[in-house]
Amino acid sequence: MAGQEMSGEVLREVELKIDIRSASILVVPKSDEVNDANMPRNLHNAAELFLRAGMIDAAENVKKNASELLELYASDPDGKRNVKVGRGCVCWACGYCGLPKDGESKKGNSITDDLYKIPPGPCSKCAEEEQVNWLKVTKPGTHDNKGKKEELPWIEAPPLSEDEIKKKNVALLAAKRKEVENKVKLALLERTPE
Repeated sequence: MAGQEMSGEVLREVELKIDIRSASILVVPKSDEVNDANMPRNLHNAAELFLRAGMIDAAENVKKNASELLELYASDPDGKRNVKVGRGCVCWACGYCGLPKDGESKKGNSITDDLYKIPPGPCSKCAEEEQVNWLKVTKPGTHDNKGKKEELPWIEAPPLSEDEIKKKNVALLAAKRKEVENKVKLALLERTPE
């Protein structure tokens, strides 16, 4: 084996741990997809589909975006924190999950809108318009008086401005510098004879 060149398809094993809570974020099928047995029913299924199709980046996007949403809800949003609110969608081209482009002003953004009549998208990340489905965030273990799961809006942190990105990077760099300085001090103390 040593010294031999390998040609052909390169296989890599990928393990992506997807939060089981992402199964509470449902994919709303379009009218022609309702009876499709292969249509993912939730974001957990969507990530599994992307992995089986070899679309690793798309699976990682689903995991990342779903985790960000779940973390925002876990932090018990109080309405004072700056978040964008609306109806989320999933893009089958890139795996992005979140508010569609211009999502806060888009028809279909309200959880009371009839999603079977309003086309989803376009994707905020890649601008895909066709391969996109609405998402329905449900609260596990809760049902309304009609037996349906309680629905929640999609929430996400707005993108940082250039100044905010610079400030964040400066703060991260300062924290890293302090960490390195502390490690150097400890190393010097350990080397100093008593």
